[in-house]
Amino acid sequence: MRRFELVLAEVVSYGDLRKYQSGVRIETLPSSQLQFVNQGGIDQVLMRLTPVYVKTNAGGLSTIRFRGTSPNHTSIHFGGINVNSLTLGHSNLSALPSFLFDTFTLQYGSSSSVNGSGAIGGSLYLGLSENWTDGWKLTTNSIVGSFGEYMLGAKVFVGNGRWESVSRIYGYEKENNFPFLNKYTGDIENPEPQNDVQHGASLKNGGILQEFNYRFSPVKYLKTAVWLQYNWNQIQPSMPVNLHYLESPELEDTNLRIWSEFVDKGKPLKFRAGAGFVHDMEIYNHQKSQYISTNRFVSEIEISSDYAAGYGWRGGTKYRLIKPRVHAYADSVINLEQHFEFYLSGYYHLSRRLRATVNLRQMLVTGFKAPFTPSAGFEYVFRTGNNSMLSFTSSLAKSYRIPTFNDRYWGTQGNPNLKSENGNSVESGLRFTGVREKMNFQAAVNVFYMHVKNWIEWRNMGEWVATNVKEVVSKGIETQLKSDFFIGKAASVFSLNYTFNPVRAVEKYDEPTSGRQMIYSPKNMASAWLSVKWNRWTFFTDSRFIGTRYPDDFNNELPAYFLLNSGVSYLIGIKQCALDLNFSVNNVLDTNYQNERYYAMPGRFFRLALRFKFEKINS
Repeated sequence: MRRFELVLAEVVSYGDLRKYQSGVRIETLPSSQLQFVNQGGIDQVLMRLTPVYVKTNAGGLSTIRFRGTSPNHTSIHFGGINVNSLTLGHSNLSALPSFLFDTFTLQYGSSSSVNGSGAIGGSLYLGLSENWTDGWKLTTNSIVGSFGEYMLGAKVFVGNGRWESVSRIYGYEKENNFPFLNKYTGDIENPEPQNDVQHGASLKNGGILQEFNYRFSPVKYLKTAVWLQYNWNQIQPSMPVNLHYLESPELEDTNLRIWSEFVDKGKPLKFRAGAGFVHDMEIYNHQKSQYISTNRFVSEIEISSDYAAGYGWRGGTKYRLIKPRVHAYADSVINLEQHFEFYLSGYYHLSRRLRATVNLRQMLVTGFKAPFTPSAGFEYVFRTGNNSMLSFTSSLAKSYRIPTFNDRYWGTQGNPNLKSENGNSVESGLRFTGVREKMNFQAAVNVFYMHVKNWIEWRNMGEWVATNVKEVVSKGIETQLKSDFFIGKAASVFSLNYTFNPVRAVEKYDEPTSGRQMIYSPKNMASAWLSVKWNRWTFFTDSRFIGTRYPDDFNNELPAYFLLNSGVSYLIGIKQCALDLNFSVNNVLDTNYQNERYYAMPGRFFRLALRFKFEKINS
């Protein structure tokens, strides 16, 4: 009979993220759920497994919104690189393939003291597993779905325990020719909705991620990752335009990201040094004169030490050299920009149950002033019984965001005199964990408050202009319930999330949005997951509720919606091989909804996935 065990704080092994950030909500998505949803972009993973709001249309544009903030307030990390566009300030999640990565870790709330500019609302970390393969492994994944969806990917691991090569490659495409009911006909005499089919929303993505790793000793290694990505998509027409469709403009994006890192975990001092290069290029509608490109060189050095007495520290510096090449920027205004960052962090176990952390960071930008950003947090664990514990966490943080290149330099509409956004936040949480013979469970609640000054918006003042226009307050409550349990021989996993998040502009400003929920920020969100594994079968279902949203400044509303997805998986294992056949139905209830105003979303659709694994380990 399987039993669950309770791991108390005295023996918790803190990862690098949690180690220096007590009191902060950090979660890694479970691999047992990822295998059923890592198809397409990481927007699909986040929408199905997390309570985070993702604003998306059907044509290849998805942006994340942590705790009511904008996409520019979320940093997305791959190694020592923030993958966000330096011109736009954010990433298109549908263009970041989930198949290439092994782990997804979310950090809720401000982390500028750790991650630098932009990490006001939250952070997302794209991780690669540490395998040190001794032999070789092969994983393939193929998908066929409704509305012209196809995906094929492969991962090949080869090594001898000291050196390792990991090759990951994938291709994905979707025609997006789904039917929908078009309510925006513009026909006054006959205003009834018409049956329509989505046009001009196709997308094609492909990429390679190659790792070369070498281990000098158990505590000393060198890792290098090269990620080449290509994305093409048509810009989805709105429903009124789709009814009389002629053509869609297109976007082509090419990205090269390289990160190499040497790590020495020896004692008494640990050492880490990394260097990277990023090239981003976007072409609008095949017009090469409409180029948007940046080259970025990144380097980082860090020294740290851990002491048996229960305290430790780390300190380092990070440097970026950025050279934009954008058709709308004047050479006399911006040629290159340099960023220097200096940071110092520490943790201390005041007792076996109480630990505290402090982080300090200062950024220097050529021609711009960035604020000093500290943060502090603590965690205290109460033992409430032999099989349960209760932890209390709290943290304070200052955050900031340097205006993007577009904010400052786009034609005559950018504003080089913009101030950086400044935020202050506080959050506290309670987490209860308990175990029984056939069950473990966890219940958590977090409350947070965030105040951001100099919020940057593009406003229509005869022409669209970037300006610091307001102060914004985001506050809320996040609740979470998780449980693993057995019903007979069936192993089940259940999770439930609910978020209440009022986010408003401060009312002292005479603006249409003052005192009202911010644009595309739902006040209420909920998500749930249930999977049941019995013998070779796994049945899974997930659901998501998104509350009412404001899409503009004129008090129009997008109705709330509820989505339900379900599927079944069958696993066949033969010696060193495993074959997993997965069939799923998305939007089971065929819900008609909009995630972006005037843009159609697909109804019920089907997906068939086949995953193959082979492993040969040297004895």
